[in-house]
Amino acid sequence: MTSGGFSFFFAPGVYLVMLALYGLSLVLFYVDFLRDNAIANRSGMLLLGIVWVLETLFLGSRVMRDHVLPLFTSDQATILFAWLLISLSFIVNLVSRIDYFTLFINLLGFLFVGFDVMVHGVASDTAPRVSDILLLHVSVAFLSYLAFTVSSIFSLLYLLEDRALRGKRFASGPFRRLPPLERLELFAYRSAMVGGPLLFIAMMLGAIWYQILTGQVLLLDPKPIATLLLFGVYVVYLVLRAQGRISGRKASWWNLAAFAGVLVNFLVIGEFMSKFHRW
Repeated sequence: MTSGGFSFFFAPGVYLVMLALYGLSLVLFYVDFLRDNAIANRSGMLLLGIVWVLETLFLGSRVMRDHVLPLFTSDQATILFAWLLISLSFIVNLVSRIDYFTLFINLLGFLFVGFDVMVHGVASDTAPRVSDILLLHVSVAFLSYLAFTVSSIFSLLYLLEDRALRGKRFASGPFRRLPPLERLELFAYRSAMVGGPLLFIAMMLGAIWYQILTGQVLLLDPKPIATLLLFGVYVVYLVLRAQGRISGRKASWWNLAAFAGVLVNFLVIGEFMSKFHRW
């Protein structure tokens, strides 16, 4: 196939679609990591297979365009390494499924693909518009905030119902129509489990957008630093909750404290402290 033929597969925005599919597969592997969900694992592998095909075509287009093997230029070597990581994950899954291996190896591969976009860029005929990346970044970030909001409400309801039960006011109080405490706490956990990977993807898209727009890697700004710390707080909460090391009131208070960080990050840091971010 000629280089012109390869370009058919990479109309503007297709590379961005590949990143989105890669990120979605990571979300599914993350769900499998926390819940031992075979359906999520199979769905993630299906999406990863699509990403593998797109990366193969994209890597081939670079080789055909530059007439150089993907071992001698840094931009091709980066995407080649990500392609090898995906290929290795398929081989390992075919031979013997190893818990958590697929998640972690493809998380590394996703970081390499994002690094390739931020540092090397992509060919002009495949590059998504900066506005498209920004729109996707904002949309995914808002979805993560929405998931965290829902999670915090369930945690708040848990604490209110728990207090009513301990005060023996539940039978005649306003919370008697609520679901059992265990369900409220489970709903809070699952909502946060959705918001966590969405926030990670939003951070990656935001970093890519900023690099393409300015040619610089964004590091020393209060907004991304606070968002990274916030992501870490939620990861710790989710891991501890998945392992059964926190539950009930302690988990609910942790979740509400994390959501307070979301509000500060959204309303204060973005509005008054960041040099470029306004939400």
